[in-house]
This record gives sequence, C-alpha cells and structure tokens, in this order.
Amino acid sequence: MTKMVELLVEVLIFTSLIGIIAGLVTTAVNNLTGASATMVGLVTLFVVIGFIMLILKKTGVSSK
Repeated sequence: MTKMVELLVEVLIFTSLIGIIAGLVTTAVNNLTGASATMVGLVTLFVVIGFIMLILKKTGVSSK
C-alpha cells in the first residue's frame, strides 16, 4: 500500500511540474524560433516517456 501511495505522490509531482513547464512554453512560443520550440517539445516528450517507463518499472509491468 505504501508503494502505491509513493507512486501516486510521484505522479502528482510530475504532472504538476509538466503542467507548469507546458504553460511556460506556450506563453513563450512567440519568443522562440521554430527550431527552439521543436527542441523544447522533444525534450518534454522524452522526459514524459522516461517517467512513464519509470512508472512501468516500479509497478512491475513488462514493456516487452
């Protein structure tokens, strides 16, 4: 049960951070060039994928 609570807290923290980052990126899009906006989007995507893989590993779900 404590593992589930720990996982829920991590998900809550992660989603709040991604929400803040996404909000800042959308307001700063006018100041970014196309390549910079693409790089910020790709970095955010890789961070999200990494976090999802971490959750899968912690819960014991096989990704194969």
